[in-house]
Amino acid sequence: MNFRRSVRWLVIATLTATACGAGAAERDVTTITLTDKVLVSDTVPFGINLGGDAYYSGAALTKLRAKETFEGTTYRECHFGPLNDARGATTWFALNDSWKAMMLAGGRYTILSGPARGTRGRIKGISTKKARHEGQMKDFMYFEYDREVTPDEPNLGLMIEADRLGDGQMHPPDGYWCAKQNEIATGDVHPGAFGGAALNLKGADEKAHYRFSTHYQRYGETNGQWHVRFWAKAKTGEPKLTVSTYRYGESKELSPAAEWNQYEQTILVDKVPEPTGPNRSDHLLFTFEAEGGDVLIDDVEIWMEGDTNPTAFRDDCVAMLRTYGPGCIRYIQMGGSTLENVLAPPLARHAFSSQRGDKVGPYERHSRHPYSLHEMYVLCEHLGCDPWYTLPGTLSQDEMKRFMEYLGAPPGAGYGKRRAELGHPKPWTGVFRTIHVEFGNEAWNNAGPYQCGGFNGRDYWKDLIATGKASPHYRPNVVFHAAGQAANAWLNGGIFERVPNADRFGVAPYIIQSISKQEMEVLGTDAQLFRWAFAWPIHRSRDEKGAMRLNWELSKKHGPELSIYEVNHHITHGDGPLEPRNTIVTSIGGGLNVLGNMLLMLKRHHLRTQALFSLVQHSYNARDIGPVRLWGTALCMRKGHERYRPTFLACAMANKVMGGNLVETVHAGAEPTFTGEGIFRGRGQTETYGPLPVLWSYAFAEGRRRGLVLLNIDTSRAHPVAVAFEGTVRGRKATRWLLTAPRITANNEFEQAEPQVKLVEDEVAGFASGHRLTLPAHSAMALEWEVQ
Repeated sequence: MNFRRSVRWLVIATLTATACGAGAAERDVTTITLTDKVLVSDTVPFGINLGGDAYYSGAALTKLRAKETFEGTTYRECHFGPLNDARGATTWFALNDSWKAMMLAGGRYTILSGPARGTRGRIKGISTKKARHEGQMKDFMYFEYDREVTPDEPNLGLMIEADRLGDGQMHPPDGYWCAKQNEIATGDVHPGAFGGAALNLKGADEKAHYRFSTHYQRYGETNGQWHVRFWAKAKTGEPKLTVSTYRYGESKELSPAAEWNQYEQTILVDKVPEPTGPNRSDHLLFTFEAEGGDVLIDDVEIWMEGDTNPTAFRDDCVAMLRTYGPGCIRYIQMGGSTLENVLAPPLARHAFSSQRGDKVGPYERHSRHPYSLHEMYVLCEHLGCDPWYTLPGTLSQDEMKRFMEYLGAPPGAGYGKRRAELGHPKPWTGVFRTIHVEFGNEAWNNAGPYQCGGFNGRDYWKDLIATGKASPHYRPNVVFHAAGQAANAWLNGGIFERVPNADRFGVAPYIIQSISKQEMEVLGTDAQLFRWAFAWPIHRSRDEKGAMRLNWELSKKHGPELSIYEVNHHITHGDGPLEPRNTIVTSIGGGLNVLGNMLLMLKRHHLRTQALFSLVQHSYNARDIGPVRLWGTALCMRKGHERYRPTFLACAMANKVMGGNLVETVHAGAEPTFTGEGIFRGRGQTETYGPLPVLWSYAFAEGRRRGLVLLNIDTSRAHPVAVAFEGTVRGRKATRWLLTAPRITANNEFEQAEPQVKLVEDEVAGFASGHRLTLPAHSAMALEWEVQ
């Protein structure tokens, strides 16, 4: 699809302007000339990671605020280790006792790499073998195969799995969310049910309850008509079942029959108060309560009336995404799930797990998909952007074949039929400009939640991609991403070599990993802090040892284009204080820094596909530091109460004019500069870096359309610029979007009664080549016009 009308040109420049700078002295003016030299062809607007839909993160994404089947879990993990032989393989990641018992009771394996890859079988046993590590022989867990295979070199990939859907899954009986006597019931479900488990609300001896969350009033309207639909059956006694909203609205009571019946209650909620401060907002819960007998509950759906868009997502969410204008939307997951589960509608989905810390059982709160791949594809089609839904990091080759059928097969063939049954007969390959395909998230990451959620070693990704491209339903707009660690070019070089058939190579070039007490000695003022922050990503892209420069050189050497699966600040490490971290990440200065970083990487490293991280999340509780206000950029999507962090606004501003070809801009005249001081290299010492420009410009050409975004990252001074280009302007006018604030530390956090940083749109009359603008300190602007 075309992100922009083909009859227009576009330019983005990282500066901001307010009014005509005609009064500036000629020597102070920077002239920015647009040329027709193409630097990067076929660009797209910046994307965003949509993320999860958990109430505690400030999310209110999907229409169904509760959707519960109480079905069990699929367990899948990827392993590799220092030794394998004809009868089995070791792993670096030992199983806990519950996983070990499960795998011994029918667990399966698939060899992912080496001469025996593709071999499947039953795990015959789990024992211990010695292997050399760190100069000595050590014990490692050893998976025993049920047959002999051709052995391979160390770090062979092995996927293990077990299906325990029959166990069921519900919130642990903690006494608040779930009464302590409640339990999962299996083998008695309603006709047509997806699985075999239900909630047993045990109210025979004492009152029993189960609570379902929706969202906070701050983040979405909760007063209105709600629908609660579910199946219920009296298991013992003659129970009364009450569905209530606490003090916020009506309660409804019913007497479940001795046979399964579906019930739907309409409940008026009209007493949820407005937030009374930055940290106080009421959360609407629906409570099911049984007494006088046990009640089986299954397939619960809760939603509020009023949404009218055709997707699974709330109108507020769709409107917020339209404000951002994404080129792509990404959803992340690690491993554990299945293709069928990621495609399934809400009442046919189950839990999944790949995390080593998870225990096996029905009361462990394993992961669930907040929305399906199909639902996100429908959302992207509605918005006119491209999908980037990461497939499970534990995908099989057979699932890869079926996924390609889902994407491109006719509605009566294979998983093309599944797509049609879900409501979309037309193949997705004929809908989207690009379908981004990735396997899991950060298989390189050794942190606990990521371990065993994927495998980026030999053969696995290469074989999955080969299977995808060999499908008769493959089309060139299906783009496969390998991925690595942005800061580790050595690691990435190996992955490039192992996945030569990837189309893209994803990295997450987060800005500033840490702040130390040592650095704070030279970052005592806001100006010093932001000059260092602005210089940091420039150093990473320009310095000969800078991580992004090294990744760009690897990309040129091996072929796959770089992509960015996540980007934002990442100031969650170091022994420095909390305050300067939040000063950066919440402020207009921080927003300009993320935007400038993304545009710089587009120009210098040809990074066309970039996904900001992320849409929602108020803060991240960094260990020994406190709540760093990451990763969310949209604080509130509630209609009439919208509130965005400056990073969201900065990227949304750029997206107004991105598309077409990135073309050259040439600066002449005044060249204002700055110098940053701080630590720019891991484990480095304080140093100065500069001088660096304070004015940055990026231009895009698409037909007759021109656009310009200008960033002025001077911490204190405005600067005049003149914009020069070939041709006359249609209508002698341009549209301008200006992002500015009175202070570089200005932010839109809930502590502010009103947002301090705003994106303002207006019209520039009399616009022509040579037009002058004054760019306020720490500001950004996008201009768009047509030539004739």
